[in-house]
Amino acid sequence: MRLTPPTSIFQLTLIGFLLAALPLSAALIHTFIRIDRLSAQMQQAVRDSTQAVEAGRIIMAQVLNLERSSGQYLVLRDPALLQRYAEQRQPLIEAIARLETLDPDATLRSHLQQLRTHERQLRQGLLDPPTDSEQALRLAEQNDLVRLARPIPFEVTQMISSHSNRMTAQVEQIQGLLLLQALALIPLALILAVVFSMLISQPLRRLGAAIRRLGSGEFATAVAVSGPQDIRELGEHLDWLRQRLDELDAQKRRFLHHVSHELKTPLTSLREGTELLRDEVVGRLNPEQREVAEILRDNSLQLQAQVEALLDFNTALAQEAPQRLEPVALHELLPAIIDKHRLALRGRGIETKTTLQAVTLCAEREQLRTLLDNLLSNAIKYSPPGGRVELRLWAAEGQACVEVHDQGPGIEPDQQQRVFEPFYQGPQPARSHVKGTGLGLAIAQRYARLHGGDILVEDADTGARLRVCLPLPNDDSACRGQADEPMPTGPATPSPLGPTPQTYAKGL
Repeated sequence: MRLTPPTSIFQLTLIGFLLAALPLSAALIHTFIRIDRLSAQMQQAVRDSTQAVEAGRIIMAQVLNLERSSGQYLVLRDPALLQRYAEQRQPLIEAIARLETLDPDATLRSHLQQLRTHERQLRQGLLDPPTDSEQALRLAEQNDLVRLARPIPFEVTQMISSHSNRMTAQVEQIQGLLLLQALALIPLALILAVVFSMLISQPLRRLGAAIRRLGSGEFATAVAVSGPQDIRELGEHLDWLRQRLDELDAQKRRFLHHVSHELKTPLTSLREGTELLRDEVVGRLNPEQREVAEILRDNSLQLQAQVEALLDFNTALAQEAPQRLEPVALHELLPAIIDKHRLALRGRGIETKTTLQAVTLCAEREQLRTLLDNLLSNAIKYSPPGGRVELRLWAAEGQACVEVHDQGPGIEPDQQQRVFEPFYQGPQPARSHVKGTGLGLAIAQRYARLHGGDILVEDADTGARLRVCLPLPNDDSACRGQADEPMPTGPATPSPLGPTPQTYAKGL
């Protein structure tokens, strides 16, 4: 008969439970049989002990009676006394026989046999009594039943004690057996439980990992899950879903690419026409017309920024790695990015405080500029007027870390992962007349991951604190051969608590 593997999680769980319970059940049944047998033996031992004590008592009582009756008969020769002797010896013979059936030891058995033999000799002497008193006295002395029966109660007690010790030894033996069974079977059952738990949990963990990959947008890795039939079928469904999501993702990228390019052409014409109107090339404008021209220009700039963000996002999705690596000095790049936002900072009275260490890494400069620019733009957008934005740069554990901390409303815990989703927009900041596309942080995170890093939302008492960490090159020659210029040989990267970082306080 061919055994087939389990086809479902239920069957695998049932088999594991049965295999884990089988040795425990066998041990339980064996223990129950042994205990039941021991209980019967203990009950029998109690009955035997009671009978032995009773037989010993009867023997002593009847021996005294027989001694008295035999003495009286030898003196009086009364047939009634001989009849009484015959009646009294019967319980003695039965008590001796009862003790002999209770498995006495050798000493007690010998005394019982001697008592039986001397009682027969005494009875035979009574049936053919001696003619003179001296022979009668000698017969009584030779068959002194009391002397022979005197040690029997003590030996009965010893016999009961011996039986009790044997029962105690059996109890201890069963206890030891139970302990050995527990030491052997419980680990065996646990091992079986762990093995089947792993057989069940590993396919589920692989399914969970595949689902997480799909959730993070990784559609290139095929979903292949081994295990029971229902798990394999679920894995096949997930792989079909992965292929469909990959197709939809490709369609989305093509759509974004086409839409962005289609928008760019009329947008260029609109920008040129607006600039011509604003520069009064086609004629002088009155104040109302100039205001309309300014509105057209501002909206066209905003639309251009959104189209460029779509193009950047589409490009970032299509990339697997940075295209052109070169040494980038972050401590020089950050002040340039801050200077780009000088007018926006000054218009809202926002102060910037920077604490920068000299850190150089290997990256694509424009992507890194866009990444940091988006982080700073997001901080400025949500900062209140007269607030402050803090920027920190340091190197630690082989990574370059940049932290941007604003004094805005902050990011709620349930939104800390959603803010990096494309097109997701959090609550609109007060006094903000320009609504973004929701792509800034998504592009920033994509560029960070292309460089082997990531962006995290850190806990903060006030405002939002975003930290991006990127890997540092292993040595100074890591970017050589890929950049136009060799990496400059500067001082070693300082530690996070290194000497005198540059601190800027600008009221812009």
